[in-house]
Amino acid sequence: MSFLEVIISGIVQGITEFLPVSSSGHLVILHKLFGFKEPQIDFDIFLHLGTLSAVFIVFRRDIINIFTTKKKIGLFIIIATIATAIFVLVFGKGVEASFGNSKLVGAMLILTGVWLIIGSFVRFGSSGLTGVKSFLIGIAQGVASIPGISRSGATISTALFLGVEPRSAARFSFLLSIPAIIGAFLFKIKQGGFSGFNANYIFGFFTSCAIGILALKLLLKTIENDRLHFFGFYCIAAGVAALVLL
Repeated sequence: MSFLEVIISGIVQGITEFLPVSSSGHLVILHKLFGFKEPQIDFDIFLHLGTLSAVFIVFRRDIINIFTTKKKIGLFIIIATIATAIFVLVFGKGVEASFGNSKLVGAMLILTGVWLIIGSFVRFGSSGLTGVKSFLIGIAQGVASIPGISRSGATISTALFLGVEPRSAARFSFLLSIPAIIGAFLFKIKQGGFSGFNANYIFGFFTSCAIGILALKLLLKTIENDRLHFFGFYCIAAGVAALVLL
């Protein structure tokens, strides 16, 4: 992998991890265009660690509050994480085998687009988070392990559909990403799949972190302005393009 490919991958990850357009799906498509024959799973994990660092930076106060004044949110995150873990344990092998399948990614991008549009305009239930809502959001995050399904898009849209206030939905989604990304990283280490650290991982990490901070702030403003569905139209167009061109 060349230095330019590393930087481009970091930029794509930083933008797409938080904007609801599926970072894994875009990385699969990008690496397909780069001509990689095998999924770059090790490198992709470091890109995700970079965007995880962006969450810590942007939501540092919210993270502190989970352990002090807003412990109930911490409980909801635990419930949602358990739901995600259940999904991954049941369907994990099938999901891992789907990486590298650009046609599947295209179809899932279209599904993400529809999901975003529904979440933007349909509301079901009262406002505020509950244990049941948290569990359903966690299942949505598990589904988003399929490449082409946006994690932020799935969790935020599900929360909005269930009546959660937009900004709270976004904050919960990104706080929920912390245990998910850490869990994926630790699982990969346990599996012994890393081929070793190299400069590409470091450059990719810092690039995705810096771009991720900017993307996070952009998405929060987009949600506040009730324009999340715009990303739905983009995902549908990107999905159709992937099905036709790749």
